[in-house]
Amino acid sequence: MGYAGLMRWAMAAAALALAGTLAGCAAQPRYHINDVTEAQALSDHGFALFETGDYAGAKDALDAVIAYGTVDDKDYTRRAAVFGALKDYDRALADNDKALALDPNAWRTHNQRAMFHQRLAQYDAAIADLDVAYRAAPTQLDLLRRRAYLKVVAGRFRDAIEDYDMLADTGAQRGAGILGRGVSLYLDGHWREAAGIFAGIVQKDPGDGLTAYWLGKASLRAGLPIDFAHFGVHDSKDPSWIMAEALLTAGTIDEATTKIAPLEIRGTGACEIQLFYGVWRVLRAGGAGGTAAFQTAEKRCPADSIEASEARVELGRLFAATAGN
Repeated sequence: MGYAGLMRWAMAAAALALAGTLAGCAAQPRYHINDVTEAQALSDHGFALFETGDYAGAKDALDAVIAYGTVDDKDYTRRAAVFGALKDYDRALADNDKALALDPNAWRTHNQRAMFHQRLAQYDAAIADLDVAYRAAPTQLDLLRRRAYLKVVAGRFRDAIEDYDMLADTGAQRGAGILGRGVSLYLDGHWREAAGIFAGIVQKDPGDGLTAYWLGKASLRAGLPIDFAHFGVHDSKDPSWIMAEALLTAGTIDEATTKIAPLEIRGTGACEIQLFYGVWRVLRAGGAGGTAAFQTAEKRCPADSIEASEARVELGRLFAATAGN
C-alpha cells in the first residue's frame, strides 16, 4: 500500500473510531482519544459544533483534545472562540495566550485576542495585538482599519489619524481612510480642518447623509455654519439626513424634538438620538442640558463605539469648561 493509501486508511480508521465515540456521547459524556489522528478529528468536530452554535458540545470536544496532551495552537484558538461566544472573555484570553506560546507569530491569534481585549474595554492591549498582527500580515488592511477604529475609541486621535492616512493611501480602503481622518480631527478639536474633509466627501457623493451630518457639526463648531439648503436633494427618510437638517435648522429644543420624533418611531437607537440631543444643546443652545444628554448617550452606546467615544469627548469638554468657570 502506498503512502496516499496509508493516509486514507488512517483517516478512515480515525473517523470510524470517532464515530463510535460520538455515538455513545449521550450516555458517556467523556471522549476517549487513542492517538493524534483521533485528536485532530475530534478538534475538527468540535469546531464544526461551534459553527452550528452548539457551544457546550464544542467545549466538551475541545476540552478532551486539549486534555489529551498533544495539542496544536488551533485547538486553543478554537476553544477561545467558544469562550468568546459564551462571553467568557478572560478564559478566551487565557487560551489565546496558550496558543501564542506555541506559535508566537500567528497573526490570526493576535487578531482574535484583540477582539477579546476589545470586549473587555482593554483598548490599548487590543491595539498592541493588532500592531503585531499587522506587522505580520501587512496586506490585511482590515487589521489596519480596526486598529485605527480602536485608537479613536481609546481617545488616541492623533495615532488614529496616522492609521487612517495609511488607509487613504490604499485603493480599497481610501474612502474609509479619508472619512476616518475627518472624524478623528473633529473629535480632537480640529473642526475647521475636519469640515474641509467632510465637505470634500459630500461634494463627491452628495447623497452621503452621514458625512453631511458630520459636516454640519464641524461647520458649527468651526464658526462657519452652512445653510442646509446647500446640500440640495437628499433622502428625507435617512436618519443621518434627518439629524443633519434638525441640527442646522431647528432653533428650539421643541422644534428639534419634533424633527427627530420620526426616528424614535422608526426605532433608531437611543444612543444616536441622545448623542444628537447633546450635540444640538452644545452647538445651538450654549450647552444647556448637554451634560445630561451626553451622559445618557454614553450609557446607551456600546462602549467600543465611535458614538461612545464622541460622548466621552464632549463630556470631557463640558466638565473642563465648568471647572474653568
